[in-house]
Amino acid sequence: MSLPPWISEELPEDRRVNTKLTERHVIETMHQSDRPFFSLQQIAQQVKPDVSKVTVRNRLNELENRGIVATETVADATLYYINYPESEWPLSPEGKRALNDESAGTENPLREFLHHPRLHSIVREELLRSIAWAAFGLFGWAILVSSSEGLQSTVWTAVGLPVLTWASLTGGMIGIRLTTGTDLQVQSREGLHVVSLGGVVLGGFWAAFLIFVLGWHPLLTGGLYLFVTVTYLVFYRRVILPRFT
Repeated sequence: MSLPPWISEELPEDRRVNTKLTERHVIETMHQSDRPFFSLQQIAQQVKPDVSKVTVRNRLNELENRGIVATETVADATLYYINYPESEWPLSPEGKRALNDESAGTENPLREFLHHPRLHSIVREELLRSIAWAAFGLFGWAILVSSSEGLQSTVWTAVGLPVLTWASLTGGMIGIRLTTGTDLQVQSREGLHVVSLGGVVLGGFWAAFLIFVLGWHPLLTGGLYLFVTVTYLVFYRRVILPRFT
């Protein structure tokens, strides 16, 4: 059972973290349980028996600060419940299922994805970073076109190839960040993916330079490039990644 959009949007960005217990784990446990109220003991038992009550309470406090969870005090005991915006009171299991059924019929997954704050943030950051890709495409292809007799200067080569290079690299970066949920730091596994992708693209550029500018044999040069690329990717996947922590 997926979380309602209003909860997902308020949670921290979905990244790989080292904490034993995340806010998402706690709220998912509460959302899947058929009860309107929860004591700290009940949540601790359902979430993770090996996590201390202090940790569970800290996550609940964070969720309360975000407005996702609310509390009621009864006989000196604190009870927690999901603070649904549709209701001023804790929802029974029947009420919660009714809201879920109603929202499921009106949700548009594509629209939610396009309006998600995380997507907007990633696209904005990668468009700024793509200035470097645009410069690489413009200058790189300009050198190839001006120095090569076999690569004629046309609208496609002068404009199309740089735009294609920029779009491919920018789209690849956005896709990697959306699927991995990281900021692509070099110190991370995803950062190594980016470095490897850049190496493959740069190698392809130099292969084109050797073919069109220096006149190397296209089949031999292209075959050598493919062989080196495949060999590196196999080595990267089987040797480099397993050793990286």
